[in-house]
Amino acid sequence: MSTPLLSARRWSILTPLPLWARIGLWIFTVGMLYGYFQLRTLGRLQTAWVSAHGSRDTAALESMVCWDDVSAEARQRMRLLLAQELEHPIRSTDIRFTFDAEAQPGWRPNRFVIARLVVVYDTPERLTVSFPLGLAGLTSHQIVMLVPEK
Repeated sequence: MSTPLLSARRWSILTPLPLWARIGLWIFTVGMLYGYFQLRTLGRLQTAWVSAHGSRDTAALESMVCWDDVSAEARQRMRLLLAQELEHPIRSTDIRFTFDAEAQPGWRPNRFVIARLVVVYDTPERLTVSFPLGLAGLTSHQIVMLVPEK
């Protein structure tokens, strides 16, 4: 007994394409979806940073930092920096994509850097701080610290 319907494989608009083109199209589509989710999570980190700064919540700001391999002295310096950040109101924040950590000789980032959170404060000098952001899993990000090379 035969069915009058065509098989699902014949209905595909990708069938006329060669195999390499279909694989490339799938890779491109998955890459675009992954990039979209990365942008969303970076936006969520930016929003969380602004809201934590607005509510003067240093614990929330500290939770956004990756503390892997960071010494106690460096932790204390970063906590002091985050507390000083709360002294100035934020004028604007921006996410800028980059793939460098601007490391000094003998230092390395504790996460793979993919972007920077650029914070401009509402001061007469327009103080600006740029925090490197790194992946902390597939769909989350944290502020990266520079640690000594081993």
